[in-house]
Amino acid sequence: MKTIVHISDLHFGRIDPPVACGLIDDLSERRPTLLVASGDFTQRARRRQYAAAREYLKRLPGPQLVVPGNHDVPMFDVIRRFLFPLNRYRDYMCPDLAPAFQDDGLFVLGTNTARSFTHKSGWISDAQLAGIKRRFLAVPPKVMKVLVTHHPFIPPPREPGADTIVGAESYLGELESCGVDMLLAGHLHLAYHDDLRSHYKAARRSILSVQAGTATSTRRRGEPNAYNWITMSPDLCTVAVRTWNGREFEESLVTRYHRINHIWTAEMQVPVDAAGLKAVEGAMPE
Repeated sequence: MKTIVHISDLHFGRIDPPVACGLIDDLSERRPTLLVASGDFTQRARRRQYAAAREYLKRLPGPQLVVPGNHDVPMFDVIRRFLFPLNRYRDYMCPDLAPAFQDDGLFVLGTNTARSFTHKSGWISDAQLAGIKRRFLAVPPKVMKVLVTHHPFIPPPREPGADTIVGAESYLGELESCGVDMLLAGHLHLAYHDDLRSHYKAARRSILSVQAGTATSTRRRGEPNAYNWITMSPDLCTVAVRTWNGREFEESLVTRYHRINHIWTAEMQVPVDAAGLKAVEGAMPE
């Protein structure tokens, strides 16, 4: 069983210090297979914000895989925005805009969707898509394959018109052909997940799309700070959303997916009460 800590949208420059400390505490004794951070480390891509984000990630468990978000591109420094949009990100966070992690049963690949020509939206270029397909096809078929972007592929249920990755439907064929199992993203500061086939009629392969809320910022958009604790095996995936209750992070919703005949099916959603106990006793058998 593989475990992924999925955090997103830290937004240093708009950080909530008690929440940031609470996340460190919550992860201090966890040993995930991988920690994924899906972009927006800063609010305005300033050096001091990047420096703070870099030091903060050093206090979280590893190994780590990170990708930039639209806020990690300078907004008001026009020259830097168009000529050197991610130089500071490369200097402070990661020099590689297509980082990868692989072990005996898991392959995770990140790709940059942040763009200089838009303040908010993002997309995958043709060259990036070709590279994604080539790298996933080189991975053995039984290895679980996860793609990380900042911009999500599907909108949240409460905001069907929300800003998702531009051209998402046009990428589906390539992602299906190279066997992607899961997509991880952030951007909207809302925690939600679903099968791509629920949103795109053209989708043929069952791929889970999992989005994280904002882990540590004050830009909460009506939801508490949250991150995802994901456990995966080839035909079983559990997404546990851990939310900030004002004192600490606790499980608020657990969804278990079984893959039967190549289709991910949500078996149950288990709410958790304030004491951290599952509301349905025995609902998550070993």
